Amino acid sequence: MGSFRRFVTVLGASALMVGTLTISVAATSVTASAASKFKACVVTDTGGINDKSFNESAWDGLKAAAKQDSNISVQYLSSTSSADYAPNINSFISKGCGIIVTVGFLMDAATAAAANAHPSQKFAIVDDAPTVKAGTHVLALQYETDQAGFLGGILAAGMTKTGTVATYGGENFSAVTLYMNGFVAGVRYFDKTYSKSVKVLGWTPGKGTCSLAACAGSGTFIGNFTDQTAGKTDTTTFFSEGADIVFPVAGSVGLGSVAAAKLAGAGHYVMWVDSNGCESDAADCKYFVGTVAKGVEPSVEASVLSAAKGTFKAGSYIGTLKNDGTALEYGGVMIPASLKAKIATAKAGIIAGTISVNPNSYPAVK
Repeated sequence: MGSFRRFVTVLGASALMVGTLTISVAATSVTASAASKFKACVVTDTGGINDKSFNESAWDGLKAAAKQDSNISVQYLSSTSSADYAPNINSFISKGCGIIVTVGFLMDAATAAAANAHPSQKFAIVDDAPTVKAGTHVLALQYETDQAGFLGGILAAGMTKTGTVATYGGENFSAVTLYMNGFVAGVRYFDKTYSKSVKVLGWTPGKGTCSLAACAGSGTFIGNFTDQTAGKTDTTTFFSEGADIVFPVAGSVGLGSVAAAKLAGAGHYVMWVDSNGCESDAADCKYFVGTVAKGVEPSVEASVLSAAKGTFKAGSYIGTLKNDGTALEYGGVMIPASLKAKIATAKAGIIAGTISVNPNSYPAVK
């Protein structure tokens, strides 16, 4: 299905709709007229700038904005632990960054504290909506990834040869479990709709509905987004329990799942997360059945461009299947046309509101 880069390209000189607000995305470069450049800065979470996931995607968004507008310069600071969040943010404030992008829900408190202390500083935060005293300078970038996760669940259920698939998370936060909940829902929908019996390991959804704010359930979590050894161990366990496709929602930890798939041999695959696995980790493309992606790069790019142009608006951007803020992208494994058609039908139903992404709407395989 290609990568999220095409979304901004397709938009061209039009605009990226952001909830009830609009972020302008210029299609042509802006000539620098000022002596000093507009500084766009990103503070990564602990996975690092090359995590092949949301940190790297946010950085790519800054670089894409700089390509669009020659007056934009970009910088990043990597956080090695949560203790680095506030110092990194404050460092960029002191450097006069026009917009600071913070990556991940774990940076909620540090971002909110900095925003409250510096009400004239523009912020965008990925995967979170921090509470701030004055909501005129913080843009929350969030994504309904249960929708694309649902399609990923259908893909996994349609491709499994063992009748068992699995998922696990980095940490137990709604931005993680939202993916997992949608994945389980997609498998259950596939079972009910096509009279199959595919089991999911690693996540049991809670009762009620799941949202960006809260998505309850119980399952397997690494406890961080950096321990690839733990990811390899847990994935190996899932393979030993009969799963042949594993969906890690854990940033760079998921590279451990790829290592486990290589070790397990033919017939073992990974569903990647956040950014297209065949682009971020091209060498391992043959192990990716697909990617449940979210549009971090284009939404960050749009945020930076609007800040540089003076059209920045605070508020909330919610990425959905309808506005291309989340998507299922196919990997290096051949997918039957019939299964792609089933996925396309489900996508249309989700967008139309006729198909629920709540796993409790469908019976679970015992």
